[in-house]
Amino acid sequence: MKKILLGLLLSFNTLSHALSPNEMLAIVGAVKYYNESCAGINFAGVRQMNKGLQRFDMDRTPIHILETHPMAKSGFETAQKFGCEGTRQEAHRAGFGRYIN
Repeated sequence: MKKILLGLLLSFNTLSHALSPNEMLAIVGAVKYYNESCAGINFAGVRQMNKGLQRFDMDRTPIHILETHPMAKSGFETAQKFGCEGTRQEAHRAGFGRYIN
């Protein structure tokens, strides 16, 4: 659970080149949960996520299609279990709080 959250937070960092496509899909699911159920991510966070999608040529696939992938669903469910407040606390602890509202 914390690994998915960490992956979500790392996706917003420019040093996240080591992420795999599956980790990026899990991040898409976690971001979907955070945007729907919590305050969402800010424009800088969206821009960083889009850079991650471009790195794996996923930017050509509509987001709603990416969100149906099993890895994205898993990321969504993990973020759901972690909750909004837990996600926010971990983001600030990891130094990525600037990307969430």
